[in-house]
Amino acid sequence: MKPVDTHSHLQFQAYDHDREEIIPENLKELTAIMTVGANLDSSIKGVDLVQKYPGLFASIGVHPHHVDQWSKETLESLKTLIKKPKVVAVGEVGLDKHFYEGYPEPDLEAQRKILLPQIELALEQGKPILFHCRQAYEELFQTLKGLNKPVSGLMHCFMGDKEIAKRFLDLGLYISFSGNLTYKGNDYIRQAAAYVPLDRVLIETDSPYLAPMPLRGQRNEPKYVKIVAESLSSLKKVGLEKIIQATTENSYSLLGLENEK
Repeated sequence: MKPVDTHSHLQFQAYDHDREEIIPENLKELTAIMTVGANLDSSIKGVDLVQKYPGLFASIGVHPHHVDQWSKETLESLKTLIKKPKVVAVGEVGLDKHFYEGYPEPDLEAQRKILLPQIELALEQGKPILFHCRQAYEELFQTLKGLNKPVSGLMHCFMGDKEIAKRFLDLGLYISFSGNLTYKGNDYIRQAAAYVPLDRVLIETDSPYLAPMPLRGQRNEPKYVKIVAESLSSLKKVGLEKIIQATTENSYSLLGLENEK
């Protein structure tokens, strides 16, 4: 069995010069790849891209960094996009208190105002949600708990500790780990990964970002999700094949990929 990369951005500029070569090459080594939108433009590009390749699937949404791009028209466009073939999730969406140069100052209230309608869209369409969260786990937890209804989805690129993981598992979410699982100094993430049950764990690359060791600093690719699987195998003291089987089955179960081929 081959692994699934549950989070990449193959429509991003980093692949503009060799995308047509990279995608088939990576698909040969994987069961499926999710290419994820971060704003309306990248969501549209992702949806267009996945129509060209069997095994490639899309998620659409507006990232909290792009809160300034939100409008009623954006939501209407997302409502159209989510009905397109091979669009299996809403995301990446969420809350983020980290300041990034070139983006607006983090405003959690503004971020919530664009998060909630995207959650509602996912619930209306019966789609899971890919949650982005950085330095705002408590705020996201309280937001989701306050919905008083179950939400299907995953915590993308999890960067919390074991206790934070437990809280989101208790909400019924899956936890997904990326290449930063392999970075020096991230013992707390590794402890969380060891804790998350096999039937609730997923793997990803977040390509082109977060290339795992020893490739850190290079452009990441979906096929490197195998390195994340190897790290998870070591942490859980479980064979690599079992990790790949479990994470692949979890991906298909959560994202409904078997219905979208």
